[in-house]
Amino acid sequence: MANSAKAIEQMGFHLEKEYASPDQRGRVTLGSVLSHGGYRVLRNDRGQVLLDPVVQIPASEVWLWQNPQLRASMERAMAQAVAGKFKDLGSFADYSADE
Repeated sequence: MANSAKAIEQMGFHLEKEYASPDQRGRVTLGSVLSHGGYRVLRNDRGQVLLDPVVQIPASEVWLWQNPQLRASMERAMAQAVAGKFKDLGSFADYSADE
């Protein structure tokens, strides 16, 4: 078991639960191990399963993630905001067409 644990650690994993068996419907309960909202489930030829955390992106926002130049620009803007490099222009409510 020691060699197996070392190999797992070298892949960037650590043991969360020593043993989990599926119920009659093939479900495995992992309890508090999984605190993330959603996962992509991957399985290799050896039957090993990897749960990869994912987030859903609204269809109306996918364009940003599909355009590398726009995404880089947004990341620069976010870094500037975190660093306090922005100028507050106040409210734009007077220019809104919404009522």
